[in-house]
Amino acid sequence: MNIKKTIAMGVCLLLLTGLLTTPVLALDSGAYTASVVTSYYNPDTGNVDDGGTSNAALGEGMCRSATDTTALVEVDGDDIWITIRLLLQSNCKNVTFYTRTDYDNYAKVNYTVTAEDSANDSVDFRFKASDPGVKLKCTMYVTPMGRDVLWYLYLDTSTLTAGSGDFVVNIETSPEESAANSAASITESAANPVASITESTGNETGTSEETKTEAEAARDQKDDGLKKNNDETKGDTPETEKTDTVPPEQISEDQESESAGDRESVEPAEQGQESAAFSDEVDSAQSGSGGMLAGIIAVIIVAVGVIVVVMRRRRNV
Repeated sequence: MNIKKTIAMGVCLLLLTGLLTTPVLALDSGAYTASVVTSYYNPDTGNVDDGGTSNAALGEGMCRSATDTTALVEVDGDDIWITIRLLLQSNCKNVTFYTRTDYDNYAKVNYTVTAEDSANDSVDFRFKASDPGVKLKCTMYVTPMGRDVLWYLYLDTSTLTAGSGDFVVNIETSPEESAANSAASITESAANPVASITESTGNETGTSEETKTEAEAARDQKDDGLKKNNDETKGDTPETEKTDTVPPEQISEDQESESAGDRESVEPAEQGQESAAFSDEVDSAQSGSGGMLAGIIAVIIVAVGVIVVVMRRRRNV
């Protein structure tokens, strides 16, 4: 009888554990961003493994300043890719990444450089991982220090958010994610209105100059054609016959007005579609999270009830 009770309690605990861990692993294909946690100490042993300072504040500050606070996670079916952005890279070389395979055991991974930003002094490193929250180890040679440094890091999976931020995405994303990224770009443009206006003005100026050049070329070509026709038909055409033509300058102005009107009518429609798609995605994510939370709470209540019944029966026996 006691064996049956023990088995029942074990099954309940396994069910609860499975439900609590599922949200972390069940990621749909797409791009996500997450916060990066750094540690100068080995998370398994608590030791400093690079032979450097044992000062916690100095070590933590060093690895934090060399690692960007945000990383990219790409889910492509069963494949997971992580992109880590390292800073201060003009003073560093020989970067190597490792992923944790077991207690205090790490395996070296191959990476590709997806982006370099000289203004930010950063380099993005992309590599394959077993799961988004796997423990990572990084080593690199710091030229001013004259030695290699080593530190540990991992992604806080509770902060996973759909979208790619300013990272380069190497997988195909869904239309919903594209809309989310477009909405993020619109928000960024709104936060920098002066830059957006300057860029827009520059583009419109360039377009006007191109249109003007094309109009002048068309006018010259038309003038040559008219001159040639006049030479061929001189004396045959009555003086009273005249052709009403529209000056090329007026045609160019009309074309520019129509193009500007088309741009003004299309851009609000596209922004509205992107905002609507982004709102639908947020509502879907919120409703999905609420349903999952309700399911977990229900299972916990059932499990607690089973345990209470088992304990009461055990007391009665």
